[in-house]
Amino acid sequence: MSKIQNYFNNLANRVFPIGQIVQNLPYAMIFKTTHWCPNKCPHCCESAGAHMPKTFIPADVIEQYIKQAKTDPKFSRKLVFTGGEVMSAYQHHDTRYVPQLLNMALDNGCQVDIKTNAGWAIAKNTMREQIFNDLVGVLSAHSTSAFRMTPMQISLSLDRFHPHAMQKNLAFITEMAQRQHNSSCLIHITSFEKDADMFTELLNNLTTKYDVYQLVAFGGENNGNISQTMSDTLWSVNGNIVLKFSIGTLFDGGRAKDIDGAYHTPEPRFAFISGRQNPMLLMAFDTFGNVTLGENSGKKITVPWRDNDDTPRPLSEIRRDLVKQTRKTEVQYTAETFVVVNKAVFKSIKQDINTALGRRGIKKR
Repeated sequence: MSKIQNYFNNLANRVFPIGQIVQNLPYAMIFKTTHWCPNKCPHCCESAGAHMPKTFIPADVIEQYIKQAKTDPKFSRKLVFTGGEVMSAYQHHDTRYVPQLLNMALDNGCQVDIKTNAGWAIAKNTMREQIFNDLVGVLSAHSTSAFRMTPMQISLSLDRFHPHAMQKNLAFITEMAQRQHNSSCLIHITSFEKDADMFTELLNNLTTKYDVYQLVAFGGENNGNISQTMSDTLWSVNGNIVLKFSIGTLFDGGRAKDIDGAYHTPEPRFAFISGRQNPMLLMAFDTFGNVTLGENSGKKITVPWRDNDDTPRPLSEIRRDLVKQTRKTEVQYTAETFVVVNKAVFKSIKQDINTALGRRGIKKR
């Protein structure tokens, strides 16, 4: 980089610092493998459903980006596979797709989170058996150390919006508890503040079948807040299942805009920066050919991951364009905020003048 380019880059970083944050923070890659889903949940930030195309991000494209990211010191080695419903690949795409993604990611030394609504776990079809076999196979092949843990977690949703959520969670956990022998399985249960008591109900149901006990408590004393207390705890089920519970925020993106109380983010809060102590950038790839900062909240800052001829763009170019787009968005927001604030100030001054004139009996023409 020339001295002139370096000067203007440093100047941009000082005036619009968010771009520098995007450039310098460690990042995780999220792959929204499909937007097709058998459900049409009213809170879905992706507006996923059966009306969406049955298209998937090709596995070789994902592998290409993983290999490129491995050479980048800013890559956190964290990957998320989600949807829509990623397991719908077994029915609508390729039965090898999910295990291929998981093995590929783990073989490249990444930590993996795969998100599913587990509706297939209560369905009576042949795919159920194959999905469970594949998950157990991947977990067993990549278990590590005496703890028999694997750098992979499976995330399930437990809330009032997902149909039959309790039944799906129980079916999935029960089946995995019976199948797991050579390794442990980390299952992440996510919910919302108003639905936090569903996790207690889940534990109570599991206790009737298995030995369930608190494994690790990260937080302090029980303060009576279930979301705080449960979110700081790991639970063991049957000695080979580890449950982790967390509370998420219901943002008003997608169909969730119609839900009362959904959190609104009108300004660029840059909620794509996750974590408080160890902030991380979230880069979400979708089937429409876009990369968005953030998974489902905050100001949407998006650039394409493929060219007009559908050729995947280099990851370095994508990250560079995300920085540029972030700065552009920050400039626009700063300008819009300036106009709105000053209009309010001028309106207030005008009202004060009219009030003062009115007190003196002077009427404005």
